[in-house]
Amino acid sequence: MPEIHSDQYLVPAPGGRVVTSLKDARAGSLRPGDTLLLRDMSTVAPSHLWSTTPSRGRWRLRLYELSDGQAGRLLMINERDKAGPESPVPPLWELPLDLSGWYAIWFGVPRIELKPLLGPTGIGGVDAALDNDPAFVHVEPQRGTRKGRLMGPVDVEIMCYWKCAPLDGRTLRLQVPYGTFSSFPWGLVRGSLSAIRLVRLSEEQADAYRRDIRDRATKRALVVNDGFSHYWSFARKGTPDIDARFAQQYRDSDVKALIFQGPATGTTHWPSKLAPIAGEDVTPDGWKSLRLGDRRAHDYLRWACDNGQEGFAVLSRLCRSAGLELHASLRMNLFFSATSIFGSAFDALLNGRVWLEHPEYRNPDSTSWDYAHPQVRQFILDLMMEMAGNYDVDGFSMDFTRWPPIADPRRHDFDVLTSFVLEARQRLNEIARRKGRKLQLSAMVVEGDHAYLTLLQQKIDLEAWLKSGALDFVCVQAWDQEPFLAMGSKYNVPHYAIQDVRSIRAPWLQDPEWQQDDRPDEDPVPGEELEDAPHLNTILDPLEYDEIALKGLREGAEGICIVNNFLGWRSTGRLGHTDEMQERLRTGQVWGQEVGPSIRILYDERA
Repeated sequence: MPEIHSDQYLVPAPGGRVVTSLKDARAGSLRPGDTLLLRDMSTVAPSHLWSTTPSRGRWRLRLYELSDGQAGRLLMINERDKAGPESPVPPLWELPLDLSGWYAIWFGVPRIELKPLLGPTGIGGVDAALDNDPAFVHVEPQRGTRKGRLMGPVDVEIMCYWKCAPLDGRTLRLQVPYGTFSSFPWGLVRGSLSAIRLVRLSEEQADAYRRDIRDRATKRALVVNDGFSHYWSFARKGTPDIDARFAQQYRDSDVKALIFQGPATGTTHWPSKLAPIAGEDVTPDGWKSLRLGDRRAHDYLRWACDNGQEGFAVLSRLCRSAGLELHASLRMNLFFSATSIFGSAFDALLNGRVWLEHPEYRNPDSTSWDYAHPQVRQFILDLMMEMAGNYDVDGFSMDFTRWPPIADPRRHDFDVLTSFVLEARQRLNEIARRKGRKLQLSAMVVEGDHAYLTLLQQKIDLEAWLKSGALDFVCVQAWDQEPFLAMGSKYNVPHYAIQDVRSIRAPWLQDPEWQQDDRPDEDPVPGEELEDAPHLNTILDPLEYDEIALKGLREGAEGICIVNNFLGWRSTGRLGHTDEMQERLRTGQVWGQEVGPSIRILYDERA
């Protein structure tokens, strides 16, 4: 058999059979190319977990038919309870597989426009894990949105690839995505599953898979987690896999490093000697002005810190075994006003006690801190070193993109931030000597876009930073990457092009497809999470990530740095294979998603 390249291990070997019963699959000893296709979920999900009619806390079992003649019974839930948001959540269920050999694992998901329309987790799908996996992974069709509508085909079944694994003695665990309810809109529980497909791999295919996922040459993506959004959206006390899932999501992928940030400049999500956890300073009356998700995030962070399950502790344990670098990060000047649209206590939620007690630390007429103030510099450096020193991280990333300008262009010169970067390098080297290994220092900067200023206008002398040798790599958000790529090449500093949730067709909200009539895209304001049909932000499509990543690699970038894709799309983990990206852009096929026949949900079967 010829050598198998790239992702061809996902293509069934020719001549395979299709078996539709787990019992028959075990008895018949599946051969390479054979497929176990389960379409009747009532035969594999325990009967107490589903009902043929609406029943609180159970999946709904529904008949369906595909246009090619196939039929089955799918599981679906699309319920909302604002008063008791956890009450519709069904328990997880286990399916003993115990099949000999390696398999490619796929899930069939009906891609139907359920109401209300949602963004990245808008279709449903399932959370999946094998019995010894440290966390679940969310598997569903992934497409972008435009003008409040989903991109790509609808009313079809999508076969969604999860992973390849040996299944001898293994048990599959499934649950509603993220295992709980959504904060936006508040109390929504959604999931769906129409098929489970297991394709037996040959030894050559399994070897090709192992070679592929270990290929360091394709580790070309960085993923930035803002350290707050996933807690706001999905966290629940007692479920530490809210952080663990990021390591699990990106293991065996093209993601090189996870950059995990503190929630803001003056607060933390870890036990700190310097600053309170986010929300610690909000009064009982203050909570009344904030969003429900803000309280949810604080309650989870308090539980996590009290039980040794804070994000850095969880990820420190898992990233190294998953083959991922972990970099701590801080947004260098992210503070909010008491007049914020997110609630009158939003400054107390995220700004921290030092900010609240020391207005003299701030720039004039601003919420931002003055980087020329010695106490400010000392506090931020101490907080950075606390993250880097207390946890098993590979480095530290300084995020100068939230919210620029970080220095005050009216009052500061270039030396204010240049000297800060050099001091950060010196302090990090001290930590590295104590740990006995190198720690990387990096920076994220933005020119134009939401900065509305060039780097030089922000008093950022990036060339001086690179020339100094202080930075091990740099991430740049800019419409024109060419001058920064040349600068990185000149000083031999790897360059990653930042892609935020912005159009790849035009600079900063100038793309007409990015403009919506009801309101501009933004985070939800207090009360909006309770609406029946909240605003749907515009979201990049996986094929657009392919396009922009391929462009950056062709121009000489080391890779792509993904910002604000906090839910962890599976396709993000395939942005280092240039040959595949070219083919996907030619065919329009999203990685790991096979568009199947149209699907029609029939009448409800009565018990």
